[in-house]
Amino acid sequence: MHSILVALLWAWLMASSFIASAYITPYASPLATTGLRFTLALLVMSPIYFFIQRSTKSSLITVFKSPILTLRYLLISGSLVGFFIGLFTALKTTSSLNTSVMYTFVPLLGAMLMFAFGQRTSFKHWLGYMIGSAGAISVLVFTREGQMVWHIGDAIYFIACGLLALHIISVQHWGGHVAAFEGAYRIMLFGSAWLIPITLTWGDLSHVAWQASKFWLLLIYLTLFTTLLTFVLQQLVIRYGGASRLLAFSYTIPIWVAIYQATQSEAILLFSYGFMIGAFMVLLAILMIDSHQATRSE
Repeated sequence: MHSILVALLWAWLMASSFIASAYITPYASPLATTGLRFTLALLVMSPIYFFIQRSTKSSLITVFKSPILTLRYLLISGSLVGFFIGLFTALKTTSSLNTSVMYTFVPLLGAMLMFAFGQRTSFKHWLGYMIGSAGAISVLVFTREGQMVWHIGDAIYFIACGLLALHIISVQHWGGHVAAFEGAYRIMLFGSAWLIPITLTWGDLSHVAWQASKFWLLLIYLTLFTTLLTFVLQQLVIRYGGASRLLAFSYTIPIWVAIYQATQSEAILLFSYGFMIGAFMVLLAILMIDSHQATRSE
């Protein structure tokens, strides 16, 4: 039960990142926002990490002494960095609703990558992924009026979703044995190594709205809750419930986004048959995908 509650909290925070990300794009470029949130999160985590690791100071040294481990964490962090940059770039020409729809393909892409990494996926799980994607899209489409218009940002974000799926599967495959906070810190450290030089070169920092209080409020929220905390929660879910659990519960993210958007303007659409059927399909998908994890982790 603990792992399931953690997965739900992770999904809720990830959903909030779509909303906050859409609001912050007028204040800074995608690169600047991503670089700043990673760097600030690393600064917050560093003293905590080194306090925890005082008795085992060889932790990071072990990583840096191994070229294979270093390359693996560069890939793990690089794929996540690519996702965030893709998200912010996509939001310049599309909406948070559209990105939420595209996000529903992450579990299916993750299942394909599991197969590539040599992990078998049963027919029941494949069916669960397809039902979950269909249900999540139904939730989003029927929570609004009118037709969904597609933009070039959606193609960008689809690629970003592939990178996120790669990140989740590679974390389980190469870093699932590491303690949650330590694993999150490694990802943050290598992610910052990717982002700092890229941000300084192409982040357009001179056009960041440094003086806007709303920019700082959004950046602090994205840093503490949808970067630092979600990284730790993700590590916990993957370690104790597996990547399948994380992918399964990611189907609830569009539901949280839809509820937020509906309560802002069109709450009555939450009671549509499309929303209720879609939510039921998401629940069914979670049960189908996550069933084998329950006995192992609870």
